[in-house]
Amino acid sequence: MSYSLVQGQQFMALDLRRNQAYWEALKQVITPESVVLDLGAGLGTLGLLAAQLGAKKVYLIEPEDVINVAGEIAKANGYDNVVCLQGKIEEVQLPEAVDVIISVFTGNFLLQEDLLPSLFYARDKYLKPNGVMIPQAAVMEAVPASIPDFYQKNIACWSEIHLGINLSVARSYVSNSIYYSQKELSNAQYLAQPTKLLAMDFHSCNNTNCEIEITQTIIESGCCHGWIGWFAMQLGDKWLSTAPHEPHLHWSAAFLPLDPPLELEAGEEVKFKLQRPAFGDWSWKVKTDTTSQQHSTFFALPMTLKKMKKFSPQYQPSLNDKGKAARYVLSNIDGKLSVEQLTIQLTKDYPQLFKESKKALNFVRNLIAGFS
Repeated sequence: MSYSLVQGQQFMALDLRRNQAYWEALKQVITPESVVLDLGAGLGTLGLLAAQLGAKKVYLIEPEDVINVAGEIAKANGYDNVVCLQGKIEEVQLPEAVDVIISVFTGNFLLQEDLLPSLFYARDKYLKPNGVMIPQAAVMEAVPASIPDFYQKNIACWSEIHLGINLSVARSYVSNSIYYSQKELSNAQYLAQPTKLLAMDFHSCNNTNCEIEITQTIIESGCCHGWIGWFAMQLGDKWLSTAPHEPHLHWSAAFLPLDPPLELEAGEEVKFKLQRPAFGDWSWKVKTDTTSQQHSTFFALPMTLKKMKKFSPQYQPSLNDKGKAARYVLSNIDGKLSVEQLTIQLTKDYPQLFKESKKALNFVRNLIAGFS
């Protein structure tokens, strides 16, 4: 669901457990002199909590149009000390440094949405010395798990004959995918103790690459269908966990499947290696004394060789017709031509792309929305 819609913000804005934890952390640091930055504010819930607690000034930063709704909410609640700025933090300019940065820039399994580099940018540019970050730290954890029903529903089902059709070729793609869920993963049986993978102090961390290998001792014999991972974050003097066995939050835990599943015995040691470069693909490798498996979300993508070549640093690209159409529009966003004129010209120059003027109009509007 899109964050650009109010509906897409609902699970975050109304996440009572999360918002209560942030409120408790804010109570520990907000003073009448506090200047606060709510980064990726959405509807502004967390920033408005800071205003409610008496902050001097609150800046809500949000790239989506819902920032306008956040402004309406602030006005409806009588907070005239709340300033709404639309854009990414790298694109806007705050007029002053801040005492507190609030963020929800922790994606599923901490790193999934690649939001942390923007948080670090905001910290380095705007946070005062001895300023406070909420959250201030996070850890990633993972555990081998048996979860047969979930595995059957998402992985094993592809090996069944469907109306006489064998779809098993698809299984190699889905077994290299990561599945994000909370409720369904809460039924998993853990075969070992959850183990910390990675720890981040948001006041000092700059690196979002993940490359870690752990050894876990199996404490419960069973069929291991994969690893379940989650993160916990520190808010003030408390920790908030997104583990599936904890009360529900808007974040989801991650399931990293094995294929085939492994039968593990109590006392057995298993090595689990997790890798992900910033903005890259997840890879996970499992090794026992008798076998090993490796999976990667890169192999979840059904790419042709032609498309795969485009990922190479040595690939020399050239514009296709769609790229040429985009170049025409972008080179003429100079205040001289109207949207209607741009649309008419596109339909004339690229009839193979835009058989209907409405399609050309939407193409122009999307480019204008992103680049003007």
